[in-house]
This record gives sequence, C-alpha cells and structure tokens, in this order.
Amino acid sequence: MIHCIVVDDEPLARNILVQHLGRLANWNVQRECINAAEAWQSLQENEVQVMFLDIQMPGISGLELLRSLKNPPVVILTTAYTHYAVEGFDLRVADYLLKPVTFERFMQAIVKAQSALDSPVVTIQEQAAGAAPLVSDHLFLKVDNRHIRLNFEELLYFEAQRDFTKIFLQDKTLLVGLHLKLLESMLPGTLFTRVHRSYIIHKQKISGIEGNRILIGKMEVPIGTHYKEAFFRWMGL
Repeated sequence: MIHCIVVDDEPLARNILVQHLGRLANWNVQRECINAAEAWQSLQENEVQVMFLDIQMPGISGLELLRSLKNPPVVILTTAYTHYAVEGFDLRVADYLLKPVTFERFMQAIVKAQSALDSPVVTIQEQAAGAAPLVSDHLFLKVDNRHIRLNFEELLYFEAQRDFTKIFLQDKTLLVGLHLKLLESMLPGTLFTRVHRSYIIHKQKISGIEGNRILIGKMEVPIGTHYKEAFFRWMGL
C-alpha cells in the first residue's frame, strides 16, 4: 500500500485528486491538507510516501514547504500556472500537473512516482548526484501579501504570538502568519535553536548568558526550564 497526502487550499482541486486516487487499488489517501502547516504536521505524524502538493497557497507556498523538508517524500506538484515548472523540477519532484488534472495525465504522474519510489531517494538539498548538499543562507516568507527574502545573518530571534510569529531583525520587526514550530522546521539547526516554548534564537547573535536569560544586544530572551539542558549542550557549555 502506498500512503499519500493531498495538499491544496482549493476543495475542488483536492476532490479531483482524491477521486483519481480512489480508482487505484494500492494507493491510500491518509489526509487532505488545506495548507503547508497541516501538511508539515501530517508528515511528522505519518509515514507518507507520496505528496500531491499545490504550489500557490496562503502563508507558506508549496515550494517553500518543499525546500524546508530535509527528507521529503516523493512529490507531485500541482498548479494552474506553467511558469513554475522549471523551479519545480530543480527541486527534483516526480512530476508537475496542471489543473484541472485529467485522469490520463494523472496516471502518467503515478507511473513516475512509482518509479521514484523504486529508485534511491535524492533529496532536494542535492544539486546533482554526488554533489555536496546545498546549504541555504536565507528563507522566503510572506509578509503583507508579498514574499520577502530574509537572510539568516539578519535574523536575531523569533517570538511566538499565538497563531503568528514575530521576527526580530537588526533594524526592524516583522509579523508573519506562521506557527513558531513550522518556522523552526525551516531553519538550520546549526544556527538556530528553540530555547523556550515561545522563542527561537540565532546562535551567532548571542552577546551573553545570565542565569536563565540570553542577551542579544540590548534585548533579553528567557530560557525555558525544559530547554535549558539542551541549549547549553548545543552551545558546548
């Protein structure tokens, strides 16, 4: 049995794919997800072998989600726009489906996905076979209806604000509509770590540590009791 999830904010687009998948005897739809956050959660909780992923969604786009995954399943991208095709294949997806998805075209994607499952996995961090992993130095986030690039070196720390996250940069703050946990999965663990249920900090921006407080310039970030031991071990202290 091949377990898959369908990720799309449009109910009609999800329904078409689910109906197509329902015609396959050995494919099981584990979950229908309406955004990247639900997809990420499903990937953490279930064994997902194939993900049908819409590119344009509110908040985090499908491509942003895909780039954030260290070990993604086989991915089939879906979209109404052809200009995403090149970028999608740069991320080594199995196939790229244009909406509305016909059953004939869908089956071609299934064959490619099955072939990918039978082959050694190549992660999206690899640029080519045998090449060194791609190390990103930035991420793109949606702020005020536009996507902006945030270089890691600009970031100081993150603070959870219910369903949002406040991002502290060197000269400003931003508010994004993402949970802190999802943002954490998009950041490299060598530079960023969770020090409190509501805070993630940038290692290179720490100016000092006093008791249960981390000093970042003139600002202070608390260290949570349950995070303290792991934080000091991460710092090599």
